[in-house]
Amino acid sequence: MLAYHLLVSIEKTLLDQDVHTSWASVRETLKTHQVVTVVLPTDDGMELHLRRGSTPEQAHRELYEKLGVPEEIIRPRKRWVSAETCGE
Repeated sequence: MLAYHLLVSIEKTLLDQDVHTSWASVRETLKTHQVVTVVLPTDDGMELHLRRGSTPEQAHRELYEKLGVPEEIIRPRKRWVSAETCGE
């Protein structure tokens, strides 16, 4: 039920700004804006995990602006992990 209300809210917000598009189109556009994790191993058995959102394309930025959503989908995170515990 919550997902349905979120979908209706997104569609109404866009319609209020004279953007006539379907939820399928919004989802198709935004599916290419991803969150990635880069794992960098070190010589001492540790790994540096860097997690951040990819750079939004123009179509992403336009939708985010109309929806009032920040372009940065997550704040970048940096975390050190022992390579032995990474598989757990």
